[in-house]
Amino acid sequence: MKVSTIVSALAFAGATVAAPNHKGKHLPTTKIANIEVVDTQLVRDAIAEVKKFIPLQPYLYNHVMRSWLFGAAAFNNNATLKASIDLEAHAIGTLMHDLGWDMRPNSPWVSKQHRFEVDGGAGALKFIQEHPTTKKCEWNELRLGWVYDAIALQAIADIPEFKSIQTQWMIKSVGFEFPGPRSPLIKNEDYDSILAEFPNDYLFRGTNATFTWMAATKPDAHYNTFIQDFGTAFVPGFNATGHRLFDVIQGGLAAEVAAHPSS
Repeated sequence: MKVSTIVSALAFAGATVAAPNHKGKHLPTTKIANIEVVDTQLVRDAIAEVKKFIPLQPYLYNHVMRSWLFGAAAFNNNATLKASIDLEAHAIGTLMHDLGWDMRPNSPWVSKQHRFEVDGGAGALKFIQEHPTTKKCEWNELRLGWVYDAIALQAIADIPEFKSIQTQWMIKSVGFEFPGPRSPLIKNEDYDSILAEFPNDYLFRGTNATFTWMAATKPDAHYNTFIQDFGTAFVPGFNATGHRLFDVIQGGLAAEVAAHPSS
């Protein structure tokens, strides 16, 4: 998956940026784990796609389902917030946010050259664009950008704060997964219902194994990212020295001092 693929995906419908999106739009719904969620063909097929993780990475399937459902539960508890959210885009952005974790040998989502967040973002756009129900007038550049930004920026704490509410809520929904007190935005019975159907009993062991696999299988893509730490800790022979931005600057500094010692 090349950068040019990502650029062309984001330019998918540049002439229709002003076209309507699905914020507040009435869409068909269903219930999963007793949580009301949007039920379009695109979303159903996204669920089917991430179910393919189950044989090798069942923790990953449960993780993306919980991420989506926690966000949906928060929306259902706040009608004003729900009316401001593009529920279909939110579903795709949360369900597909970790396509770049796919450890299958012939994964259609994982490249050799990109960090996992970029693979995930590009993969989600590819999935949307190639889906038979996708209409350019509905999946315009704006909506595609929300999804790509949420996935590509998911591991960078500050930057999403100034992106759109759509992108922020895709990332926030994933954040409900992390240890800490339960959010007051989600009812206790909703937490219990989601965790009963999609238990969280292996996520961090699975995450550790996945990040170590990333560092081992494509280190060049993950130098200067937090995945580098997993390589240093767990991958024999992994050495980031010489690949870091720090090394580039220090090398340049040494050459500069040697060329101009008295400056």
